[in-house]
Amino acid sequence: MGEGPSEMIMLMTGLIVAGLVSTVLLSTWDTISQGLENQGELEIKDAKTRASLISDPSAVSWDNTDDRAFIYIQNSGTISLNIDDTYVFLDGNVMTVTAIDPAETWSKGVAIKFQIDATTDLTFTDGTECFLTVGVSSLSTSPTGTYSLTEVVRLDVV
Repeated sequence: MGEGPSEMIMLMTGLIVAGLVSTVLLSTWDTISQGLENQGELEIKDAKTRASLISDPSAVSWDNTDDRAFIYIQNSGTISLNIDDTYVFLDGNVMTVTAIDPAETWSKGVAIKFQIDATTDLTFTDGTECFLTVGVSSLSTSPTGTYSLTEVVRLDVV
């Protein structure tokens, strides 16, 4: 008869511990599940976010005096892109990007002319081949799709 109360205490303790462990496991599972769902949404946005260089890569005009070029980028994805979030690297150098007469929205199939200006003095010789990297992001947020492309271009120095 003396063991009855201690067994009851042990049973109650076991049930409390089991309840706490199951709560922690369910919370962890919910966090993992939510993370996988968010990652899936991000992958879908990234897959829908695309851009293409439609300027002739074998003859990109470069002005050594103004350290400037003009390129055309087309939204080749299926969702609208954010014009203001576009970035460009030319030969590894960060460029200032300005949209020239942009459309109200950069939707699928729309091409936009960009002026790219060097942030430092860059001097190229005619026929120089270098890498041009362009990055874009989707207009929608939460999550935002991103895409970057890199092309080898030949500079036509003017």
